Amino acid sequence: MAGGVAGGVAGGVAVGVAGGVAGGVAGGVAGGVAVGVAGGVAVGVAFGVAFGVAGGVAAPRLDAALMGLLPAWLQPSKQLAITLQRASPLPVWGLHRRLARQLRENWRRGLDNCEGLLRHSLQFGPVIAAIQEALQNTPDGRLLSRITDWCSMSLYDWHAVYFQSASLSAALKQKFWSEFFIVPHRWRPQIVVTLRYDTPARAACAGFWHLHQGELDEAANAFAAVRLLRHGEELHENAQALAAAGNCRNLGQIAAWQSPSLPQGEPLRPQVRAAFGRLAVVAKDIDLVLHARSTRQRNSALNRASGRLHGFSAESADCPTPERPQLEKIAARWLDIILASAGPVGFLEVRGPVASPYIVGAPVPAARLAGRQDVLARIEAAWAKPGPRDSLVIFGHRRMGKTSVARAVPHLCQLGDDTRLAFLNLQIVDWTEGLSDLCHAIAFALWEADPNGLDEPASEDYEQHPLATLRRLLSRLGQSTPPRRYILMLDEYELLEEKLPDAAAGDRTALLRGLTQQYPWLALGLVGLHSLQERSTSLREAIFGWRPIPVGLMDRDAFADLLQIEEDAFPLEYGLDAIDRAYQLTGGQPFLGQLLGDSLVQRFNQQLKQQIEPPAPTFTAADVDVVVEDSRFYLNSHVYFNGIWAQAGEAPPGQQALLKILANHGDGLDRNAWRQISNLDPATFDAALEALKNHDVVTDDNGICRYSVELMRRWIAAQCPL
Repeated sequence: MAGGVAGGVAGGVAVGVAGGVAGGVAGGVAGGVAVGVAGGVAVGVAFGVAFGVAGGVAAPRLDAALMGLLPAWLQPSKQLAITLQRASPLPVWGLHRRLARQLRENWRRGLDNCEGLLRHSLQFGPVIAAIQEALQNTPDGRLLSRITDWCSMSLYDWHAVYFQSASLSAALKQKFWSEFFIVPHRWRPQIVVTLRYDTPARAACAGFWHLHQGELDEAANAFAAVRLLRHGEELHENAQALAAAGNCRNLGQIAAWQSPSLPQGEPLRPQVRAAFGRLAVVAKDIDLVLHARSTRQRNSALNRASGRLHGFSAESADCPTPERPQLEKIAARWLDIILASAGPVGFLEVRGPVASPYIVGAPVPAARLAGRQDVLARIEAAWAKPGPRDSLVIFGHRRMGKTSVARAVPHLCQLGDDTRLAFLNLQIVDWTEGLSDLCHAIAFALWEADPNGLDEPASEDYEQHPLATLRRLLSRLGQSTPPRRYILMLDEYELLEEKLPDAAAGDRTALLRGLTQQYPWLALGLVGLHSLQERSTSLREAIFGWRPIPVGLMDRDAFADLLQIEEDAFPLEYGLDAIDRAYQLTGGQPFLGQLLGDSLVQRFNQQLKQQIEPPAPTFTAADVDVVVEDSRFYLNSHVYFNGIWAQAGEAPPGQQALLKILANHGDGLDRNAWRQISNLDPATFDAALEALKNHDVVTDDNGICRYSVELMRRWIAAQCPL
């Protein structure tokens, strides 16, 4: 605003000030505002009264303007003139024309130059005039995209946008008369400065100014004047949606809010539409809060909505101005409304025992498998393609849910109607006859997956020539009508090495490699504790290049999905603090998550029997702490802890010694200090640490090492002290 006033004064001085005292007052007031001098108005008026025209010339720094006149005349870039005249609001000679030409030739580069002048000089007037001229000469089809690009910049002074719609001269006159205390107020002219919508450029700039000011309804009215232009309808609908969202004052209004429809063609503001999409998901959840019959569903929807609004600002970081600040304010206001309504909406009382939906130890059926969408997506990507498929190695440490994932593949992965999946757990193979028992078990698993009119494989047929008999079966399967594709999953694949004698190494490698190479319609999936790099050289070389699919610890969101059962038959809920605490203690380990959930349900049922009033149906962090501090929890989970401890006793050496040391450091331990305390040589320490990291037992974050699972640290500290 100050620069605009200065530009007006400069124009007045250029044509001569003839108003005597009045002219001096006007120039003094405007010049004082332009340069931002404290008390500028008072000084300007004083100079006007005392010295008349002389004061009007002195205030705008005419000396600086005269110094820059000759460089402005001779130097096309005007750089020296701008430098010399930096302190004067009087316009640099020819600057307006130069800026207008730059804006015509390269809009963005011209805007950058304009922004630099606004930040580092008082040349507000030429900048306003140049942008105004450029917008007036812009074709209608490009007008809104240009204005949008400008308003998306980090603008130093938004009044440059304001005065594309409002009258700068009217603002100057209004400022002068409002500060001219010599004339009584009732005698002063009443000048009103308003935004104008009479041209497309003025209306669009007014719309973005209103958005910047948070005047959302006015922004919609301004953009209504440009609806017929390209992208005009999108800007109008965006402003309407923002206004409607900003006017929401209760859950019902949030639930009724709708995101604007997608525009035809490429959107002008795709990030804004993406932010609207996130708000629309919140509105859908709130509609469920208001209309779902299940209290559990209402509570879950309320938690989802509040969680999305908590993270709205981070997810909308790429959204441009001036919409982003308004969207963030709307998200914060919606969150306040939702939190204020959380008490009455989330009220739930359970007076009968609850059946635990958690499955501890046994494979989780596909219908109940949660939090493994990322692993299943990788498997589907490898096995859903036409033609020969990649063979996979699905590995992870004990009780990580590998078998559950493998068994869920045919139910949760879209592999095609021509695909049959055969699953064989090598623990159920007899192994008395070694290779013949293995071949018969594989043949039976393939036949069981799709008999296709074939006789059941008989064990005696595989006693003399197991591989030849298996190949005959595979040949018949390959001739099936219609054609079939098979996937053979071998669970606990490490038993291939442990159960078959070294003399059968050639047959073993031929079996693994030959099945996948001779029969292109067959793919194998090995499921076990280790990646191929951790197994013997003979096995790794035989199937070198098979794609590894790790099944590791879950992230927080996946772990929350595991705990929070979305079924009407399960009426209990988890507070956000309970989920955070459970994740902190388990590190996202699925077996411990299932056990923790089951323990919480059993404790809830016990409280129902012992207490007069029913316990709260929403678990808290305190409930989680009570459960894991109970000795019975460790008795039930010893199979996991013992399994990890036993695996750490395998090669490479030193793993258990390192775990004992680290168990005494709950906040972590510097890697170098850990190595020194262990007294292990660097090579042994590095190999042991690498194995612990690969098995998700230990993490190394910028040299600070910690247990991946806090409960594992507590167990080792108690069971295996130094």
